[in-house]
Amino acid sequence: MSELGYIQGLYHARDQYRANAEHAIAAGEYRKASELLWGAVAQQLKALAARHNIVITSHRQFFDFLRQLSSELGDRPLYEDFIALNALHKNFYDEIIPSDAFPGFYQKAIEYIVRLETLAAGAKG
Repeated sequence: MSELGYIQGLYHARDQYRANAEHAIAAGEYRKASELLWGAVAQQLKALAARHNIVITSHRQFFDFLRQLSSELGDRPLYEDFIALNALHKNFYDEIIPSDAFPGFYQKAIEYIVRLETLAAGAKG
């Protein structure tokens, strides 16, 4: 598969995860929605990494890649926001996000995805 095909597949999965998250939110299924949102963030991050010729295959690699990239860009919030959004992944298993706080996490996840997409569009690849 070409790099472009790989990245397009990641974007397709990202969009599916986001749509499914929005359906889960509408149904009040916040645990499910949180993991789907985390999946959307992860797919976007994989696309950004691919534009840097890196294939992410483990959870730890997300953190390593973002730590490095945020350091290179002088953009510490890029890494810190990802750490905060990791609560979405934890929420699926441990239900740590109260339902009244979930809309804020949703908004932060969507904004983060857009931010990563913008970085991917500007990456050399």
